Amino acid sequence: MSDGQIYSCFSVGSVAGVYEDIYVPRIFIPWAKLLIEQAALRPGEQLLDVATGPGTVAGLAAEKLGRNGRVVATDISAAMLAIARGKARSPAAAEIHYVESPAAPLTAPGSAFDVVTCQQGLQFFPDRGAAIREMYRALRPGGRLVVAVWREIQQQPSFAAIDAALRQCLPAQQVEAYGAPFKWPKADELASALKGQGFQDVSVAEHTLPLVYEGGVEQVFSTLGASPVAATVAALSDAQRAELRRAAQDHLGRLVRDGQVRTQMVSSVARARKP
Repeated sequence: MSDGQIYSCFSVGSVAGVYEDIYVPRIFIPWAKLLIEQAALRPGEQLLDVATGPGTVAGLAAEKLGRNGRVVATDISAAMLAIARGKARSPAAAEIHYVESPAAPLTAPGSAFDVVTCQQGLQFFPDRGAAIREMYRALRPGGRLVVAVWREIQQQPSFAAIDAALRQCLPAQQVEAYGAPFKWPKADELASALKGQGFQDVSVAEHTLPLVYEGGVEQVFSTLGASPVAATVAALSDAQRAELRRAAQDHLGRLVRDGQVRTQMVSSVARARKP
């Protein structure tokens, strides 16, 4: 990847594209498959996917539910929804309705869905309790909830390495946002939050999946363009960005095997039921 290509990854408008091109195939598709497996979907069911992003869970769920099923997928990002709408779907898959909406209040009918899913969105919501209440409201009695939330950044080696590089090169206040996806790591807090909004049969399990960046350190570095600090990195001078790149290479070095960055990610996956 040339310096020009790397710089283009850090333009604010490219966040959704970098996310789709790098994160989705390597992280979000494997984890979406696990999430759907945990949901135990049945053909013909109706599913609500909250914070759908580029529609990864929604698309895979639609295939499981079949043409008699239905998927509603919500997200606050119009750019992410545009990517989701542009993806081809099998004629045998359930219809997907994409809705631009925050998690709370959620633009979705009450008591209408057999399953609600949320892949790595809950930790970002400004009012997590309100978002969980909205998910509860949307479910039919007996309906199932499955949510995934990353564990702490120290359990995500490639992200921890980039975080260390950022802290080496930038003021702490500019770096703090990078860890936002990993800011609700405690399984007991997640379980308590679900129970507090009325969910029953709540269970939280830790899962680990491998993560491989075939493009090596440069590919990992380019993911900063889809991170919460994308705008900060975009504003750096060429010299500052070069320094950050060298720091990233140093911190990621121990994860490199045959030119690839080989690591793993760890997430809590919670299941619950509306009585």
